[in-house]
Amino acid sequence: MELFTSFIAVFVCIIFVLIVAAVVRYAVDSSKTSRKLDLLMKEVRDLRAEVRQLQYTKGQDSQHIIDEKV
Repeated sequence: MELFTSFIAVFVCIIFVLIVAAVVRYAVDSSKTSRKLDLLMKEVRDLRAEVRQLQYTKGQDSQHIIDEKV
């Protein structure tokens, strides 16, 4: 009898964990965080490419390119 109740308790715990995981996943998906992160990563890539292009055209190895642009 104790073995049966322990199996039921484990089963209930697993179901509870799966429900919590589904709720958290839905919350993350509905907040559009991944889309915002993808957009931010694209912007960073574009900025790095622009900085590399600016360094190449000016022939400088300066670390203060951002100050020049501003």
